Amino acid sequence: MFQRLILSLVVAVMLISGSVWAQQPSDPSQPLTLQQLNLLLRRSVGRDMTEGDLAARIDRYGIGFDPTPESISRLRTNGAHAHLINAIKRANARLVAATGAVVTGPTKDDDFIAEVRRNVRDYIDELPDFICQQEITRYVDNGTGAWERIDTLTYELTYNKKRESYRPINTIGRPQTRALEQSGGAYSTGDWATALALLFDPETKSAFKPAGKEKLGPRETLIYDFTVPVESSRFTISSENTKSIIAGYSGSVWIDAQTKQVLRLEQAADDLPSGFPVTQAENMIDYDLVKLRGIDVDFLLPIHSEFTIADRRRRQYSRNQIYFKFYRKFETDVKVIDEPTTPPNKPPQEK
Repeated sequence: MFQRLILSLVVAVMLISGSVWAQQPSDPSQPLTLQQLNLLLRRSVGRDMTEGDLAARIDRYGIGFDPTPESISRLRTNGAHAHLINAIKRANARLVAATGAVVTGPTKDDDFIAEVRRNVRDYIDELPDFICQQEITRYVDNGTGAWERIDTLTYELTYNKKRESYRPINTIGRPQTRALEQSGGAYSTGDWATALALLFDPETKSAFKPAGKEKLGPRETLIYDFTVPVESSRFTISSENTKSIIAGYSGSVWIDAQTKQVLRLEQAADDLPSGFPVTQAENMIDYDLVKLRGIDVDFLLPIHSEFTIADRRRRQYSRNQIYFKFYRKFETDVKVIDEPTTPPNKPPQEK
């Protein structure tokens, strides 16, 4: 009886293992199924491969499934970010085009997006000047698939006259924080108001397409995919000792179904030049209502952002986790000094 039980357990393990391996892609040159892609995201990404590796494989060999809003939502739940999602959508567009179908994008905004554009414009116009603390934790991956924390930088972010500036904050017990452009690693600017304003600026010529619904916390949101052509883009990417470039970009935006306010923005660069040292650049921003100290009014402001940049050919990846906190009203102290209208009498000179 005991031996029969052991044998049954062995058979069960073999069956389970066989089922798992059946889901693994046996031929890496074959298009990935949805099941295989989700399995790789859960079990391999972050261990022995990166999302950039998956995206490169999909760009080369394609996908074997229909990327419906439901399937994309599931992939995001398993950790997929904008760069990988964009690769999946490009592969699907090629697959559809191969069937002879004509792929056309939206030619104009629907009523919902038209109202969101107005809301974003009003939001930027009415946003008061403020100061907050921006904390950046930086990670690197040198090809192992695992992120290694390297440092934490803290800045005072000032939003004044619709411009953002950053001042290093140094904390006892931590390495010195230097200016962003002198920090010696990956960094990003314009992580919130600038990115949002540019996306919905009519001159950017962003094309929006409905992509399903999803809950963000208690809020019902509508998801829209978007594409910004390089000709009207202002998404600038820089690399050390290399001339900066402007890239087109694509991504998704989550919009509150009731208030029509943007709650999340994900975007990634498209079609980077083959000789450019950056093969992947993406960022994500989460927004929420925050009480601005000094005014005691709630404003929609960023609370978290994530920025990833990579050179897949050299197996070098950088990721920054960014948190915004301690929002307060920006104030300046102005001291007025009355200048005398007539010069003072000179003291008599000694003879």
